[in-house]
Formats: sequence, structure tokens, C-alpha cells
Amino acid sequence: MKSLPSEWMPELPYAGTSGFSGSKTSEERARTQDSNGRTGKNQKATLMFAWMQGSLGITWKDVSRELNLHHGSASGVLSVLHKTGHLFRLQDTRNRCKIYVLPYYLNDRKIEEFGRKKCCPHCGGNL
Repeated sequence: MKSLPSEWMPELPYAGTSGFSGSKTSEERARTQDSNGRTGKNQKATLMFAWMQGSLGITWKDVSRELNLHHGSASGVLSVLHKTGHLFRLQDTRNRCKIYVLPYYLNDRKIEEFGRKKCCPHCGGNL
């Protein structure tokens, strides 16, 4: 992995933001953290943590514990880094959580593409 620049520019793939749930408070939180540097700091710290964990990878629970983030923030930072290609989400799980790895540590493991599933994985019905 290339070294990360000291001034990490945050990934903001959702209309210039890191994303929010749709409520006014969620949008305000995202815009505030995107502009004050918190989003970039969390993204950079997550990538550094993923590098340290190597092929073991990281889950939202790992990120939550390591960075002291609640579920939504930990999951959100992983989703953005997955969407933007910095992390891969494996088909494997650990403790009922999806595992994310840096491309360098992917090896021959199967990954999941970013985005919502169009059909039920169990019955094949439309969602």
C-alpha cells in the first residue's frame, strides 16, 4: 500500500458528502464532520487500522472498538471506503460481521460488489 498523505482528503461520494440517513440531524452531522476534518480523520485511521490488521481484515465492530465510534459511524466509514475502492468487502464473515480488507490483502478470496442486492439471496425474489 502506498503511504497515505499526511493531509488525507476525505472521500465524499454521496453528492459531495460522506452520506447520511435522510434525517436533518444525520445530514447536519455528516456535513459538519465532512467540513471540520472528522470524516477524513476517521477514514484515514480506518485505512491505517486495516493495514495493521493485514489479511485478517476488519469489521464494523473492530473499527467501532478501535476508533471509539458507534455502529452507524463505523459502518458508514467502511461503506464509503468500499464504495470508493479503498477496501474490499469479503463474502466471509467474522462474528456475524462482514470483513473488509485492503486490496493488497485480498489474495484469492471472494468479494462482494458495492451496492444493494436486487434479489433475495435465499429465494431469488425481487427486493
